[in-house]
Amino acid sequence: MTNSTVTPTAERKVEPTRHGPIAQLLIALSPLSLILIGYALTHWITAPLLDDPTHATNRIGIGLQVSGPADVDRSFFAAVPTVWLQEHFATGEPHWYDAVASVIYVTHFMGIPLVTAVAWFRIRARFTRWIGAVLAFSTLGMAGYVLYPAAPPWWASDRGEIGPVVRTSASGWDYLHLRPIGQLLERLQDGSNPVAAMPSLHAGAALLVALFLAPHVGRRGRVLLGTYVVGMAVTLVLTAEHYVIDVLVGWLVAVVAIAVSRKLRPSSTSAPSPSPAPNAPVLRIPSSGGSR
Repeated sequence: MTNSTVTPTAERKVEPTRHGPIAQLLIALSPLSLILIGYALTHWITAPLLDDPTHATNRIGIGLQVSGPADVDRSFFAAVPTVWLQEHFATGEPHWYDAVASVIYVTHFMGIPLVTAVAWFRIRARFTRWIGAVLAFSTLGMAGYVLYPAAPPWWASDRGEIGPVVRTSASGWDYLHLRPIGQLLERLQDGSNPVAAMPSLHAGAALLVALFLAPHVGRRGRVLLGTYVVGMAVTLVLTAEHYVIDVLVGWLVAVVAIAVSRKLRPSSTSAPSPSPAPNAPVLRIPSSGGSR
């Protein structure tokens, strides 16, 4: 019987590198620094609204949008969903679902960096498309912040535009007896841009991650990804971080970003496969045309 030999390296092309894993991780994450720069720029543009939200405009002459998103939600649901949810589930004391919401909320800050690392180390051929999707997604989202600076539900409630709601995205950490994490989150929120609400990049990022990873996971993985997307949406509305319309527009931005990224060429990760060492093990596969 005639045998053909296939070396273990034949199934996977190896890209030689002189960088260690930590250096490679930093290289992979470096494009994300553009998002931080862009976010700082949008914060500067919207800064006048934070000083005088009633009369001021942002630096390109657009005023704060307060009632618009609430009116859209109300037109679809006959009530503002955030107000309805908090009337039924916000009792002043944290519950288990508050803990779940708080944990889901903070995953937003880890999702994109984590998937960036996975794309770099595990699915390098799609790394360029992933980075393109992330940058397109962030650019569109931050353009929305500048062109439509919107008050989130908790701020609209403070201004009397909707019913009473409170920002509860950090309260679940009390239920978990991890109050320091909640306090850290609250300090970060105090320094964030409160008019960065339309679209919801929290909701959009969850869908972006799910759309990118879906082809690489099985049915159970896709169910988990879909559950995460819905869970993030419910979390954002329940905790008064976003309106439903913010979530829907965030999802739309994610879909557009994925579509844009598909126009990019796949990353080139191939390199000539090294010849096996003289004593290297080989996998022997019977030849389909062999003779007995």
